[in-house]
Amino acid sequence: MIFWDEGALPSSDYVIGLWVYFIVNRGVVEVFNRMRWLFRRGLRVLMYHQVASAAESEHVVSVAQLEQQLRWLREQKFHFVTLHQMLHQSLPARAVLVSFDDAYASMFEFAQPVLRACDVPAVVFVPTAFIGQTSAWDHDARPVMDAAQLRILAANGCELAIHSHRHENYADLSATQVTADLHAAFATLQRLALPFVPALAYPFGARPRGARARSAFQATLRQCGVRLALRIGNRLNSLPLANPLEIQRLSVRGDETFPQFQRKIAWGKLF
Repeated sequence: MIFWDEGALPSSDYVIGLWVYFIVNRGVVEVFNRMRWLFRRGLRVLMYHQVASAAESEHVVSVAQLEQQLRWLREQKFHFVTLHQMLHQSLPARAVLVSFDDAYASMFEFAQPVLRACDVPAVVFVPTAFIGQTSAWDHDARPVMDAAQLRILAANGCELAIHSHRHENYADLSATQVTADLHAAFATLQRLALPFVPALAYPFGARPRGARARSAFQATLRQCGVRLALRIGNRLNSLPLANPLEIQRLSVRGDETFPQFQRKIAWGKLF
């Protein structure tokens, strides 16, 4: 297929024409497989929650969905990265970090085998007060991994990081309360001898609004030893990262189709 002269930009009519051609002749999924050059550059951080044998809801993806998504990313020449790489290395232009919030036991049972089969690293963000208990923040509480399971994950190549201690909304807490919560989270992981990266996924994706309040909040995080922090936002992250405490993630939903996942990977949230 002929695209355009090197250094020139395609017209909007040209791009639309290509879309129409592929959708009519190949289908929506093939558009993304054939038009890899349209993918925006930047870091994509995928946010998963629960994994099950079948998709149940927004926050529960199926084993089949997870495997299809990871294998497709590999086919599209994305580079899977880790938090350790984000802290210590320059990232490739098409970097992907796979993350799981809340340390649900279903991640250990259903996601871990898929990650190993696909040779994909991942990070699990742990609400440390609930290790070995259930997700009290959910309306239908689910089992949370215990220390032995988390230790196995770490031994098998998964990174562990912090999802707060008590899974409270940080936007509603004072600096003193945030500091106490983070200290408890660090101390719990150290007491259990669980290796972890000093990174935080904000519970509920929440942090203070307003530039002044957020600046003070981020100063508190730094004082507590947090070096990376992740929200939601559903956008791609430009590289190098402008603010390592404002990393955006793409929410991967069990009730979305594969083409919807592909579009999210290609461009993220545009508006």
